[in-house]
Amino acid sequence: MKANTGKIIRADLTSGKVTIETLPEDYYLKFIGGSGLAAKYFWEKGDFKADALSSEAMLIFMNGPFAGLKLSGASRNSVAGRSPLTGHWADSSCGGYFAPELRFAGYDGLVITGKASTPSILLIEDDTISILDGSAYWGKGIDQVNRDLKEKYGKTYRTLVIGPAGENLVKYAAILNEGHHAFGRAGFGALMGSKNLKAIVLKASKKEMSIADPEKYEALRKELNPKLKEALAASVLGENGTAANLEGGMYAGDVPIKNWTSNFWEEMGDALGGPTLSEKYLTKHGACAFCAIACKRVVEVKEGPYAVDEGPGPEYETIVAYGALMGSMDLAATCKANRVCNDLGMDTISSGVTIAWAMEAFEKGDLTKDDCDGIELKWGDLATVIDKVLPALAKREGKLGALLAEGSVAAAEKTGKGSIDYTTQSKGMEAPMHDPRGGGHGMALTYAVGARGACHVADPMLFVEMGACYWPEIGFEFNLEPKTDENKPESAVISIAMGALENSACFCQFADREMSIGDWLDLFNLVPGYNWEIADMMSAGRRIYYLKRLLNFKFGLTAADDALTPRMLEPARDGEPEGIEMNFTGMKEKFYALMDMDPEKGIPSRSALEEYGLNEEAAGVW
Repeated sequence: MKANTGKIIRADLTSGKVTIETLPEDYYLKFIGGSGLAAKYFWEKGDFKADALSSEAMLIFMNGPFAGLKLSGASRNSVAGRSPLTGHWADSSCGGYFAPELRFAGYDGLVITGKASTPSILLIEDDTISILDGSAYWGKGIDQVNRDLKEKYGKTYRTLVIGPAGENLVKYAAILNEGHHAFGRAGFGALMGSKNLKAIVLKASKKEMSIADPEKYEALRKELNPKLKEALAASVLGENGTAANLEGGMYAGDVPIKNWTSNFWEEMGDALGGPTLSEKYLTKHGACAFCAIACKRVVEVKEGPYAVDEGPGPEYETIVAYGALMGSMDLAATCKANRVCNDLGMDTISSGVTIAWAMEAFEKGDLTKDDCDGIELKWGDLATVIDKVLPALAKREGKLGALLAEGSVAAAEKTGKGSIDYTTQSKGMEAPMHDPRGGGHGMALTYAVGARGACHVADPMLFVEMGACYWPEIGFEFNLEPKTDENKPESAVISIAMGALENSACFCQFADREMSIGDWLDLFNLVPGYNWEIADMMSAGRRIYYLKRLLNFKFGLTAADDALTPRMLEPARDGEPEGIEMNFTGMKEKFYALMDMDPEKGIPSRSALEEYGLNEEAAGVW
């Protein structure tokens, strides 16, 4: 096996012991890397009884086999474990610069357990790994800590840092690489904070990795990089970022407004879109390591109440979460909110969704002024959100900060009054900024059956329903109509397998839109040398999804948890999807049948598990 090193770091922060563990080659052939390899590792060695924020909880960072390649889209990795937000299995993906550096240092992953007695940092310099005092950084924002660490160790050292939200165990706290790229979802910043670990600092002395067939891979790389860069999607992303099509999404009804109570606001589409961000605030483009697409935004707001210095700009999800979802079309305010969330270390999706829910609860009278510490939560009032709500959240200050720091589901359960019905989530994971009622009914299905909960990057269903995917080699030749259930379960079966491949290989979905099935197969065979046929590759995707279902079954989830909230399923009130009913139950039933999953337990049948090589795992649940 090439590319993968077969080695992971095990760090026990309680004892201070660091060891290097070698993984069986079979793990890689069956589960690839990234979230798939992390799932297998947790299945074998994780503590299913340990609370997500306990010292026994396992924090797993895992590379895919392509980390370190000078190829657009390949510089991502996964963090995984039991989610503090949802209480079950979850994983989160991040681009940037950490994944290649970890590979160059000689490792495929990093597994952290225990709890340091004082705030600490983990320093990795090739085979020298140290747990150091981090007290000087505790309580500081991510931007300051990232700059301090670079000044102390050197600009080429790579960092993963949590902010005050992670320290205070906000359930959706994030981990940031280089202060810009985020492991945003599922609250792994809180898991890191619960271990008294402020930062991970990494430096490799060499920039080398082994490749199974270097000559053929280099020929493939020279073919792929121009194709990925020159593709229409890449061109649009490079020019106007991930919000490039926000205005188009607004007309389709894909953009949720005011906590999913509206699907259309024409002026908002133009005010918040990528072209407007580029015209008003963009100073330069940013990119992940070795990526030519450069979809990252670097922005500056020069004046006004939301002025921010040049630095990381908002992605589509943040623009909608801190714009349309809260009833605001002030893009400068969104830029400011993004910077505040980055520095505090909070997922902008879950925080934005939770605050939008609170705004509706306040409007309805389900939350009172007393519940909110005298703060009035009004639609469009980003000044109050930025100046009062976000700081209170990160510090868990007051009634409001303590309530919202738990996430929308826990906040609604505590509030009562039927407010859970207008949360927008599945399995406790707040939904992203794509409304399936307008964006595509198949996405409602994959939100519900996704292992970690509502997610638009666990699989490419968003792009499938846009018509951006064509995979005849694996039986996908559908011409889909987004706002119907026709062929959606069949499409979801294929999309979920492809998503498992993407997230286990740790490959960017934007770059993947120009990748063919043949390209994927060539990468697996030429880089790590898996010697796969197409059927082997697709079986790995299905196997990984199945394993994640088993993990969640052991955490107590069943088929009943593959659900969406009443707000998400009610017909849209306006816009293109107005009044259209969604056949969610029918889609779910057919998907279960196609995947041979038990309609009560929500896990694959024993025969299905055995067909995909999960015999030992099957014995643990059947």
